Amino acid sequence: DLSMNNISRLHPSTLRHLRFLEELRLSGNQISRIPGEAFSGLYSLKILMLQNNQLSRIPAEALRDLPNLQSLRLDANLISVVPEKSFEGLLSLRHLWLDDNALTEIPVQALNHLPALQAMTLALNQIWHIPDYAFQNLSSLVVLHLHNNRIQSLGANGFDGLHSLETLDLNYNELLEFPGAIRTLGRLQELGFHNNNIKAIPENAFVGNPLLQTIHFYDNPIQFVGQSAFQYLPKLHTLSLNGATDIREFPDLKGTTSLEVLTLTRAGIHLLPRGMCQQLPSLRVLELSHNQIEDLPSFHRCQRLEELGLQHNRIHEIRADTFVQLMALRSIDLSWNYIQFIHPEAFVTLHSLTKLDLTDNQLVTLPLDGLGGLTHLKLQGNPALSEPFTKESFPKMRVLEVPYAYQCCAYGSCSSFFKLSNQWEAEDVSPEEEDPHKRTMELFPGHADNHYDLDADDLQLDLEESKLHPTIQCTPSPGPFKPCDHLFESWIIRLGVWVIVLVSVLCNGLVILAVFASPSYLSPVKFIIGSIAGANMLTGIYCSMLALVDALTYGQFAKYGARWETGAGCRVTGFLSVFASEAAIFLLTLAAVQCSISVSCVRGYGKSPSLGKVKAAVFCCLLLSSVSAVLPLFSIGEYGASPLCLLYPIPDGKAATLGFTVALVMTNMLCFLTITGTYIRLYCNLLKGEFSAVWDCAMVKHVAWLIFTNCLLYCPVAFLTFSSTLNLFLITPEVIKSVLLVVLPLPACLNPLLYLLFNPHFRDDLRLLRQKGQDKGSYPQSCGVDDMEKSSYDSTQALVSFSDIDHIFETPDSLAVHPILDSYSFPSMTLVPCQQ
Repeated sequence: DLSMNNISRLHPSTLRHLRFLEELRLSGNQISRIPGEAFSGLYSLKILMLQNNQLSRIPAEALRDLPNLQSLRLDANLISVVPEKSFEGLLSLRHLWLDDNALTEIPVQALNHLPALQAMTLALNQIWHIPDYAFQNLSSLVVLHLHNNRIQSLGANGFDGLHSLETLDLNYNELLEFPGAIRTLGRLQELGFHNNNIKAIPENAFVGNPLLQTIHFYDNPIQFVGQSAFQYLPKLHTLSLNGATDIREFPDLKGTTSLEVLTLTRAGIHLLPRGMCQQLPSLRVLELSHNQIEDLPSFHRCQRLEELGLQHNRIHEIRADTFVQLMALRSIDLSWNYIQFIHPEAFVTLHSLTKLDLTDNQLVTLPLDGLGGLTHLKLQGNPALSEPFTKESFPKMRVLEVPYAYQCCAYGSCSSFFKLSNQWEAEDVSPEEEDPHKRTMELFPGHADNHYDLDADDLQLDLEESKLHPTIQCTPSPGPFKPCDHLFESWIIRLGVWVIVLVSVLCNGLVILAVFASPSYLSPVKFIIGSIAGANMLTGIYCSMLALVDALTYGQFAKYGARWETGAGCRVTGFLSVFASEAAIFLLTLAAVQCSISVSCVRGYGKSPSLGKVKAAVFCCLLLSSVSAVLPLFSIGEYGASPLCLLYPIPDGKAATLGFTVALVMTNMLCFLTITGTYIRLYCNLLKGEFSAVWDCAMVKHVAWLIFTNCLLYCPVAFLTFSSTLNLFLITPEVIKSVLLVVLPLPACLNPLLYLLFNPHFRDDLRLLRQKGQDKGSYPQSCGVDDMEKSSYDSTQALVSFSDIDHIFETPDSLAVHPILDSYSFPSMTLVPCQQ
């Protein structure tokens, strides 16, 4: 063995004394030329390896001294021409490698001197044509590889003389027509011409090849296949046709009784013949994916059928007789169809069934009779299938994929028990990209040797079952956002939500009553505050709906979780949540802008915007909030991603939902930035002494408190959103759930409390409402004037307590506030709002 030694030159007669040498390896060197007597004296040499060198021509003179040579490797060199007498004298040569060179034609004359040749490869060259009688003297040739060339045409008698040929590889060429020259290959057993440009397979295409066992011609732009093309091939056990989109009818396979593996994918087949199984009694694998099959016949005569692939068709139902008595059937793939109904007895007789794939159908129920032996079951993509499963239903289950995480609750009590890994064969490949032919090859690794190891999966399952503690891998797995027992898994959260419900509903209701039922003057900013209270009350109602669901499903949420997520109740709850939160933020923005504009208008024009204009602006805010809340109902975002019915980020959320949530959060942050900038500007103006433009300082201060609390409480929500988007921090689902349930609706509690406890207007309005109830009808006008004076006086008092007022008192002259300060000495003075 002299391989991989950087040898660049062989000297004549160097190896002469090795007369008994049988194998010489010179591969992987830098040899570009071999002198004539380099191998002289090696009369016993049987194997010569010269691959991966720099040879540009055949060392014909050196090879003449090797009469007993049986195997010659010249692959991976730079040979472009093979002279006529290159192999003269090699009468015993059986195996010849000339692949991966620069040949442009078949070396016809040189090959005529190799009568004993049994296997030859001319692959990976640049051959473009096979002439007539190219191999006429190779009557002993059994294997011929011509793949990965540029062959476009083939002489009608191109394979004449190959009486012993059993394997012919024409894959990955540029053939434009079916190679009709194969009709003379009477002993051909394996034929491959996939990945060419063949558009039609004629009638009786293989009439001269009765011993064919395997045909591969997938990935050709085949538009026509003769009905009799595959008839009378009694030895054929593998037939693979992929991508013949214009095939509308199932081929007639009369006389092809030994067929075991049939792959007809990505075609246009609409109907399967009723007598298909009578023609194919030995069928073990049937792959008919990516067709247009709408109705299935009964497969009961295919008694040996073990795997059936019908994914990506248009099947609507499975009848009772479809799979009846298929005792050997182990795997059925019915994914990506339109199946709405499966007969209750459809699987009863399938005693060997271990794998069933019903992904992405329209199932409402799944009959369980006959499925007790399943080890793999896929049901994802059936949103109407929400029925719970028990361990008793699938006692041997190992991998289970269901539409909802709640259906996995029967197989474990905590989310850590469930593994997210999926072991259903090659799960990294999407259904659209999966090559059915490759899938068959993986299932039956002995395919190339014409043997099918159908017990490989059984062996793997036996190994799994032999483990001491086998686990069921069920996806999607339950967790904080897909709970099994309680919607609120913590009593702290449960009590917190109920407190939020009571405080938000009662306090906001009191604020609404005080604002809109009071006989006092309804200023524009006060109207906005009342509207914010209405939005906050809706948040409380949303929380109350979640609290009621938690109470009604206490301890058994898994039974109702799927129906709750997909039902109208969750959508209504989600709508209320988004509408209320967005309305509160938009209205708070409007309140800040209104305060700032009022100051500017009073200073410049002597009047502030009218209540009518503010009402119109409030209506626009509510309209924008409605649009934001309606969009998820039209698949822009999703309310049913979790039982909380929120748009905000949850673990493993959909990209579309996350994108809409990010847009919503960025809009809200823009609103808060606008609010902050507006109020900073307003405070700067007030510090300059422009108090005359502010008639209601208490409301200005109240809006400032609202801005502070709402901005502060919204920060965790924004942080969670962007962390989920950018994967910045690892935040546990429990923390996310707590923030969404408690922190997110918390402003709905604090906003009304700030008004009730610290705003003097509430006390005025409450007193007026009480007096209105007690003194109704007695001196209404006098009472009203007196109350207005008191209300105005309280508002004026609020001005005194305004932030930074001490600074104003320090320099009264510079700020020119003498008239205002004088007014504090006359409590009976009435302040009239700047409306004209």
